[in-house]
Amino acid sequence: MEFYNRKKELEFFDEIKSQKQKNLFIVVYGRRRIGKTTLVRKAFEKEENVFYYFVDVLNPNNLLEKISLSFSKAVFKDWYDLFLELFEKFEFVIFDEFQNFNKVSPSILFSLQKAWDEIKYRNHSTKLIVLGSYVGLMKKLFYDNKMPLFGRKDYLVNISEFPLSESIKLLLNFGFSTKEAFEIYSLTGGIPNYLLLFKEKKSLKSHIFDLFLKDYAPLKNEGENILVLEFGSEHKSYFSILESISGSPKTISEISDLSKIEKTSLPRYLKELEEEYEIVKSIEPLFPQKKRMKKYKINDFYFDFYFNFIRKYISTIEFSPEKALELIWKNLPQYFGLKFETICQRFLKETPEVLGFIPEKIGNTWGKVPGKKNESFDIDIVAYDSENVVFGECKWTNKKVGMEDYKKLLIRSSYVNCGERKKKYILFSKEGFEKELLGIKDLILLTPEDMVEKIKSNVP
Repeated sequence: MEFYNRKKELEFFDEIKSQKQKNLFIVVYGRRRIGKTTLVRKAFEKEENVFYYFVDVLNPNNLLEKISLSFSKAVFKDWYDLFLELFEKFEFVIFDEFQNFNKVSPSILFSLQKAWDEIKYRNHSTKLIVLGSYVGLMKKLFYDNKMPLFGRKDYLVNISEFPLSESIKLLLNFGFSTKEAFEIYSLTGGIPNYLLLFKEKKSLKSHIFDLFLKDYAPLKNEGENILVLEFGSEHKSYFSILESISGSPKTISEISDLSKIEKTSLPRYLKELEEEYEIVKSIEPLFPQKKRMKKYKINDFYFDFYFNFIRKYISTIEFSPEKALELIWKNLPQYFGLKFETICQRFLKETPEVLGFIPEKIGNTWGKVPGKKNESFDIDIVAYDSENVVFGECKWTNKKVGMEDYKKLLIRSSYVNCGERKKKYILFSKEGFEKELLGIKDLILLTPEDMVEKIKSNVP
């Protein structure tokens, strides 16, 4: 398999490998399909004294036998002896899908803890690297003080998706136009294995049918398969919440109305979805008019698309995938518009020099129009430091942005109390801009093509 990106992560593992005299325990976690295994294999491909094992969910005795025979002619009688032998024999010990040990038998982790404590006492230079896909469980194994491995890790490495810049460059290299690349990214985010499914150049509509809708489509049941395992017996409640949040950010009241889950029960679920599972993100308006204006959104683009379209139309998909395709295709422009707002925020975080200053925060804002109790407003982009503030709008429509859009932004920004900061404005537009906007002072205009040029010129 071809290897892309991950420069910082490879540099981290090079640093780990250079610490020859140290015993180190490295925990690597991240959602499925993020590329953990590919990364670690790349990082250690030239090392000779490496033990790698993918942990299956088997009967404890069968698993003990399989691991034993993978590096020894003898079968170990207990887990402590097996782990101790591995740590003494190999410089690098790598367990993939490590959380499965806990599923097989929690007692295995106690044996691992005792063997690791013993090998550290003996001053061996073993590097133990464990990989896990179930984010919530992996965090529990190492952060819960009741678990045997609490306090044992030296590094916790969260493997996240590719940055926007790398994802777009990859799709452009596959032959897609700039706008097509942005639309594909809206479906997949920066998940490497999903991006690679678009390597064959064909229409987006064909890709959606082949990858999400037809029989055995690889991404049709992917969301459910990942999250049922992650959430366990409570997955139905989590799914209801994620369905209600999908598409656009929602308040707790809106989530309660849509999910039919009591408002008093939601904070626990939302906290877990954000902090443990890292699927949902809470957002608050910058320069808020009042406290407690928090909303929630699905931060993972694939899961957002899955709950917004695939799960929503699953009965139609099973009965007539062609009809489901037309339903989805009809509603995609609005979805792309919502994703374009987040894409523009991510773009500014990766290329802040566009703004002319390094912002302290980048986000958006919303609130009530002063003097009009039942009228609200929102602004897609807000970025600021102590002296400057930028307000912006993001338009993924088939018409050029003109003076009317700019004036609306000026009016909306006047509702925001940002102190004495100097105001600037930024407009993002899929189809470009009317001539009347060109040359306006303190106004930045960017098309997707302009964004790509900035991305390319920002190569380290």
